[in-house]
Amino acid sequence: MFPHVQMHHLPPNRSERIKEFIQNDADRDLKVVVFDRFFAEEAYSFHFYNERPDVLRVLDMQDMHSLRYHRQNMVQTMDANIDMNGNGVVGLDCFQDTQLLNTFPMVQGGKHGTISGKDPSLTLLRELAAIHRSDLTLVCSPFEMALLTDEYGINPEKLVLAPFFTEAIESYHQTEMDERRDFVVIGGFKHPPNIDQVMLLKRDIWPKIRASLPDAKLHIYGAYPPPRIQQLHDERNGFLVHGHVKDLDVPLGQARVLLAPLRYGAGIKGKIVDAWRYGCPVVSTPIGSEGIEIPTSKHSNTREWGGIISSDNDSFVKSAVQLYSDKTRWSQSQSRARVMLKELFDAEKNLHIVNDSIVTALKEIDSRRQRDYSAAMLWHNSARSTEYFSRWIELKEGLSNDSK
Repeated sequence: MFPHVQMHHLPPNRSERIKEFIQNDADRDLKVVVFDRFFAEEAYSFHFYNERPDVLRVLDMQDMHSLRYHRQNMVQTMDANIDMNGNGVVGLDCFQDTQLLNTFPMVQGGKHGTISGKDPSLTLLRELAAIHRSDLTLVCSPFEMALLTDEYGINPEKLVLAPFFTEAIESYHQTEMDERRDFVVIGGFKHPPNIDQVMLLKRDIWPKIRASLPDAKLHIYGAYPPPRIQQLHDERNGFLVHGHVKDLDVPLGQARVLLAPLRYGAGIKGKIVDAWRYGCPVVSTPIGSEGIEIPTSKHSNTREWGGIISSDNDSFVKSAVQLYSDKTRWSQSQSRARVMLKELFDAEKNLHIVNDSIVTALKEIDSRRQRDYSAAMLWHNSARSTEYFSRWIELKEGLSNDSK
């Protein structure tokens, strides 16, 4: 579908090299450039704005980082408040606080203090600025699509829903529950929500599941496990930390149930989509299932999802044991997962939507930019020039006075 897509490696902060690439005669047919997340847009977009204004600038947003940081801060604050009373951490009971799912990062007034990539407010400003500067933004989650338009006032014309492009692996959907065994957890450990879910499993959830299913094991896969995760390996209690795995056939093609007790996060969770591709039902949380819904279904009925969604520790344990043991429930969940993959993540359908949006944006590039006043303000080189001009005068006058 995209025969003319090419990949180029251009190190940031190498202006001459980037300029040479942009101006190279061999690349005069360049029509679209895609920035992978907002910080790539910050590093590269101005080069194309200055040198090739005819090129469509597309931001691939991935998940909404500011939303993830906002939720992480909320959960960690809950943990800290409980720990002060000597009660450990809040666990999945964090979902009993409705603010966790119903509040969003906002712009903070006054000074922010030290700039940090983990600051939800600062990250929000950077993400929104990148969206406004771009001609089109690919958003992976319908939840975040609605949030950007309804809460943050982004013009829907600048957004296109671009979830995963994938399909079920039918051979694995032919396997029966009895052909599979054990639980599995997957996720790279450079991603804080994945560390958090494994710590929660070890501390509060797995001991209770193991008490009901003494022969079951939990296999944990993920690249870059830090020492504190590796030290959780416990063969006697069936808590097995394997680390990196090259082929998902082993963890997802053979496991009976994927566990994803995510307390915070954003976007669409690839681990859940991957599990469904391999015919493995999932027990997760409202965070894990966010954005993975068929709009016409009634989500109060958990049988309508590719597994079970739970909002507290006890129900998560109960759901895990039930899905692992109940053949009817397991088969229904596997079948439902296959339907949801087709409805939500069909590669051909979703790629066509993205392709059509890019083609339309290219045709309308001039008229859209003429109406895009927010982008024009952000690109205008005098946006904060009056402030810095005043500072320059003050500094110059100070130096002059010192020399007298």
